[in-house]
Amino acid sequence: MGKRIFIKALLFFFAVVFVMVFFENSVDNSAMRKVTVEKEESLLPVKEGQDTKDAEKVLDYTEIVVNAVGDCTLGSDEKYSKYGTFDEELKKQNYDYSYFFRNVKDTFKKGDLTIANLEGPLTTSTKRAEKEYAFKGHPSYAKILKEGGVDAVNLANNHSFDYGKEGFYETVNALKKEGIGYFGYGYRYITEVKGVKIGVLGYTGYDDTEWTKQEIKKDIEKLRPEVNILIVSFHWGEESKYYPNKIQRNLGHFAIDEGADLVIGHHPHVLQGIEKYKARYIAYSLGNFVFGGNRNPKDKDSMIFQQIFFVDKEGKVAETKANIIPVSISSQKDRNDYSPRLLEGEEREKVLEKIEKLSQWDKITLE
Repeated sequence: MGKRIFIKALLFFFAVVFVMVFFENSVDNSAMRKVTVEKEESLLPVKEGQDTKDAEKVLDYTEIVVNAVGDCTLGSDEKYSKYGTFDEELKKQNYDYSYFFRNVKDTFKKGDLTIANLEGPLTTSTKRAEKEYAFKGHPSYAKILKEGGVDAVNLANNHSFDYGKEGFYETVNALKKEGIGYFGYGYRYITEVKGVKIGVLGYTGYDDTEWTKQEIKKDIEKLRPEVNILIVSFHWGEESKYYPNKIQRNLGHFAIDEGADLVIGHHPHVLQGIEKYKARYIAYSLGNFVFGGNRNPKDKDSMIFQQIFFVDKEGKVAETKANIIPVSISSQKDRNDYSPRLLEGEEREKVLEKIEKLSQWDKITLE
């Protein structure tokens, strides 16, 4: 009898130990899976098509969707031969201004605000700057932005004065005429969507000197109390470089430290990585988009960087999510037809993988 009780007790003991070990391992595995998911999500938390409504189920947020694209040159360099240029393509399309953004307009319209970098003036001026590349398009080309669903453009870049002050201010007037907003070089853009005020500032970011940072700080401090969402756009970095330099990283972090809710960049003409810093995103280079500056660039990969803001009842940004929409800058593979198209299938996945690789900051050595 005693022997039988001893055996039962021993079996019970082993059963308890087994359950404890199993439970402990289950908890550890669960925690490990959670960490893995968080690590994956910290890079590109939302991809095209992924549901972004979960946060609204918890609290009553106002969702604001901002689309940002890179360098748009609506025209070309007059030194180019006419063959295959932006102007020739427009003529071929019977001056249909809707042609250039036709494949992405619906995506833009689903958002609340679409911004781009306008790389070159819209002017009739003939006083070309003495430089290797000087771009311009006709003032009427501002209609292309309107027809394409672009709401506002950055003017702070190295081509805005390709035709001097005359060309710059003629560009401003052309944008005004079509109701297109603009920012940079002393201008700021403010709009209101769904009762939420959005402000945008633009800069060239070729240095991170104390003077440059103080100018940015001053502008942010002035604009921040007036808006719920503050976006800073930088024309920075080095052309054809796939990784940001230290100046870009320093300025991007600085802008967010001072109160920016999103930082977007352009100028390298290729895609660069995306960083999440203090719960805010920095898209270091959005690449080209409708780009008349090159008739057949080797790298045609681009994206629409879509930032989803969840604004609470107090008017503060409570949460942000990034949505990456892969794009080719041309509908044709063998040339640039200046009409970006959304990528699908394997092409889409390749661009997403490319952006993810470029965003692995722990493996990047900055120059």
